[in-house]
Amino acid sequence: MLTKNISSGIYITSTVGIASLILVGCSASVDSTEAASDCTPATEGLTTINAGTLTVGVPENLPYTKDEGSDADGFEIDLLRAMAEEECLSLQFEVITYANGIPMITAQRSVDMISGGWYITPERAQQVDFTSPTFYDSMAIISEEGATTVDELEEMSAVGSVAGFSWEGDMSGVLGSTMKTYPSTIETRQDLISGRLEAALDGYAVATVAYGDTDYTVEIAEPDDRIAITTDQPQIGFPVSKDNPELTAALSSLIDQYREDGTLARILADWDLPEDLVVPADVAEQTNNG
Repeated sequence: MLTKNISSGIYITSTVGIASLILVGCSASVDSTEAASDCTPATEGLTTINAGTLTVGVPENLPYTKDEGSDADGFEIDLLRAMAEEECLSLQFEVITYANGIPMITAQRSVDMISGGWYITPERAQQVDFTSPTFYDSMAIISEEGATTVDELEEMSAVGSVAGFSWEGDMSGVLGSTMKTYPSTIETRQDLISGRLEAALDGYAVATVAYGDTDYTVEIAEPDDRIAITTDQPQIGFPVSKDNPELTAALSSLIDQYREDGTLARILADWDLPEDLVVPADVAEQTNNG
């Protein structure tokens, strides 16, 4: 059971550009429309698309993020609230999808940054800057038997995976025709529960929510040299406009502070996620200097 009170089920964003405004300035009051006048930001002189407001793209991807009409939820939203409060900024949320998220920064220039569990990759880093890494993701194996290894998956007649993950090529090479890909968690979950699959693969954090109301077990895949993600976990960060390096630096400084003081671990605990998903300081430093 998740500590956070969220609805069971999976969500897909189909609407783009719906905005909601939440104040999280030093007064921490959601009833106000501007930051408290006596708020002193952690970083002086930050600029944003809309002065005094941090505009963030939010996809439907619990437990990372979820749009809630006039609000948003998710453990990345909890982190964003904390950082916006430190910088005396209001938060404005724009609904995005994973297809249009980066273009909302680079082409439309309608958001300062985006959220939703974005992997830090060299390809994406050519288009956007990334904050200091926050959390790891892992390949989760979802099954009735509690499978934890790729060897166990090789013995199964049908394994489903959400398309687009970094493990797709590696797993297809190992499983061959027994692996099926699906557009999203919804379709994968449906076929697993209906018995058309013996196991499913998804991101660990997402899977804990997607299968939280079922009898299926969600396990992080054990290391296997054939599957790169099991030995080199992807790191997650917030994509930010390359035109605003000062904002990236300010957010990164706060993330590094929260890594050291335990805030990142506490945010994960609020969502019943293990603290070892926090990227350690030495690893984060290597990534930042990379």
